[in-house]
Amino acid sequence: MDKKEILAQNKRKSRNNLDEREQRIYNASFGLGAVAVGVLCLIFSVYKALHRETFYEFVTIITAYLCTTFLYQYKNIRKPYYLIAGIVTGLAAAACGAMFFVVYAV
Repeated sequence: MDKKEILAQNKRKSRNNLDEREQRIYNASFGLGAVAVGVLCLIFSVYKALHRETFYEFVTIITAYLCTTFLYQYKNIRKPYYLIAGIVTGLAAAACGAMFFVVYAV
C-alpha cells in the first residue's frame, strides 16, 4: 500500500470522515455543552429554591447526565470508581425523578 491508499483507508474508517483534530473538537464540544446545561440547571434550581419551590427536575437532569458519563467511562476505562459513581448518580437520578412525580402528581 502506498501513502495515499493508507490515508484514504484511514479517512474512511474515521467517524464521519473527521480527522483527529476535528474529532477532539467534536468531543470537547459535548463537554462544553454539558457545562452550559449544568450552569443553567444550577441557576434555575437556585431561583426555584429562593421562591420555595422544589427543583427535582433539574437535579434529575444533572445526575442522569453524570450517571451516563460515568458508566460510559467505566465501559471504556474499567476503573471501579466510574462504576460506583455511575451507580450512585443513577440512584440519585431515579430518586429525584420519582420525587418530581410524587410532588407534582398531587
